[in-house]
Amino acid sequence: MTHINKRTLKGIIGGVLGFLIGIIGGGYIGLVIGGNFLGGLELHKYIGIEGYAIAAYAGAIIGAISATILGVYIALKKADKNEKNL
Repeated sequence: MTHINKRTLKGIIGGVLGFLIGIIGGGYIGLVIGGNFLGGLELHKYIGIEGYAIAAYAGAIIGAISATILGVYIALKKADKNEKNL
């Protein structure tokens, strides 16, 4: 049975939380931006999907990637800070 140290576990938890928050937040921001700027374009005629949907998907993907990286970074930074205080 393997043993995961606390620092690694905090990094994994930070990454998962960042991923979930990034998908929701990025999708929402993409939907708002897409609704405002791409909603008026007739993209459905050309590619078969609405502009706001494309922006929501792209925002969710970009948000998930960036928030995962940020979540791991913050979690590891806090884990290192807690180890120094002990």
